[in-house]
Amino acid sequence: MSTSKGVDYYAYLGDNRFSVRFQKPKSWGDSTDTTSWGSPNQMLVGNLQISESDIGFTSHTGRFQWTLDYEGNPLVNKYAEIAPSDGVIGDSNLTSMFNTQSFGTNDYAVSYGFYDSSFGEGSLTNQDQSYVYATGSKANWMGDIAGQAGNAPFSSFVLPGAHDAGMFDTTCVKTIQNNYTFLNVLSTAAGIGITIAQALAPDVITRIVVNLSMTQKDTISTMLNLGIRYFDFRPGYCATDQGATGPLYHQHNFIPGYPFSSFLNDILSYLGQHPSEVVVVALGHSGFYQDYMKPSTATLESYVRNALNATGSHVAIGNKLDLNSSYHDLIASNKRLIILGQYGFPSDPSQSPEPALVYDAAKYDSYADSYQTTDVNVIMNALNNMNAAGQNGNDYTVLQLQGTASGAGGGIFGSVASMSDASSPLMSTKARFDSNTYPWLAANLPGRFLNEQLLICLNDFADNALTDYCQKLTVTRAASVSVVHS
Repeated sequence: MSTSKGVDYYAYLGDNRFSVRFQKPKSWGDSTDTTSWGSPNQMLVGNLQISESDIGFTSHTGRFQWTLDYEGNPLVNKYAEIAPSDGVIGDSNLTSMFNTQSFGTNDYAVSYGFYDSSFGEGSLTNQDQSYVYATGSKANWMGDIAGQAGNAPFSSFVLPGAHDAGMFDTTCVKTIQNNYTFLNVLSTAAGIGITIAQALAPDVITRIVVNLSMTQKDTISTMLNLGIRYFDFRPGYCATDQGATGPLYHQHNFIPGYPFSSFLNDILSYLGQHPSEVVVVALGHSGFYQDYMKPSTATLESYVRNALNATGSHVAIGNKLDLNSSYHDLIASNKRLIILGQYGFPSDPSQSPEPALVYDAAKYDSYADSYQTTDVNVIMNALNNMNAAGQNGNDYTVLQLQGTASGAGGGIFGSVASMSDASSPLMSTKARFDSNTYPWLAANLPGRFLNEQLLICLNDFADNALTDYCQKLTVTRAASVSVVHS
């Protein structure tokens, strides 16, 4: 049997305007093996193997590729030349995770990603991973279903969410990656000594940071266009800013991401351009490396006020009580940015001596330490343990769909040892988990949970397929309660 390298491939098509072809060489490179897919509203899962007998006698690699067609015409083609002997990627337009940004127009949205598995470190898969999700435009999806869900309470909506939403930006990291405090913590997390860390080239340090912590690959504006309407944002001071005097960034343990001020400006600017949309932002500090990284609630509120002034936005800020308002009422009052705190804000708007801008909200969350895994069954078990009884006493429910492979066996070492910018352990499980969790949402959300408590479906590498599922589920849930609130 000849040596081979495998690729797990995945697809989701939102409607019949799209079709996709996955291809590899065969017969010593003389022909092509093609898998075509055009069935909408289903998750395609497949695997192909590129073996030595598939490529030419003088070739070292064979081309894996997929082509997405829109209305019968090619829309995008992505490929990787893969060596069956050792799995090394040659010529490719998928060589960096940050070169696989989602895109779209007023007619469609496309998300895709690729994971270079190399040999498969520890519990990480040894099969390359490739996915593409194509749907209609999701930029105004709430407005698109307003006729069906507008009279229902907003709490009946199902929102697609971005986990650690600000972890797509390495700009701040690059300014502090020579700082001793930062390198000392990074070297511990990566399992290398400080001396080795100090000797690493800047691009290697950036690669380690990306592979350990970057949970998203698209900008906030792109995620909004994909239909993401819930953002898990954790604003804090940098670990190198012990005096807490600098600006706030999204913090993933000790690694900074996107600036908080830019995030708020992006949200408010988008809402100004999309008057039918409502965005929910959760402000938290879970997982911060040190307590001094946590800003005061007054500081956080000042950032919100400054963003309103900077953008000239007339959007009103809502809180957990507004989740009970109908979608139509939120739009009419322009209360379209709802902020839910987990930061020590006042918890009861009715008891506050002076009205605050932000209030804390209680959430029922599926997350547990066991999420540091590459095993999708762990995630499925956590989801199956969620139920309506657990929602009692909470303001909203969060179903986390992502795993943290960088915390599982082999994940961290694999990220450090890899020479590829497409080898994030977090990406290694993305599509495989999606292919299990997204159908679970469709099958289980109706009937399992309270129809009038807001549901959040949270994921890494936020995508339009999740939005498609959530949009349909919102219509279903709203129909069951709209009579009461019409």
